Amino acid sequence: MPASSLILNDILARAKQLDTKDQLTLLQKLAALIGRKEKLPEQTSGLSALAGLGSEVWKNEAAIDQYLDEERQW
Repeated sequence: MPASSLILNDILARAKQLDTKDQLTLLQKLAALIGRKEKLPEQTSGLSALAGLGSEVWKNEAAIDQYLDEERQW
């Protein structure tokens, strides 16, 4: 039996000794570990990709004026 199989069997035996909550925590941590390894490299984008982001907040011109007035008062 390969050494990796022995290690996996040992880990599984130890996991069986845990209560359900700790088993779920272990499962989440393993899934997160695998997820980090499986992520593809993120594509980088320039600042132009941020153009218009959040613009819906400022569609109401009166809201802009009110916001600026409030910021100037402190």
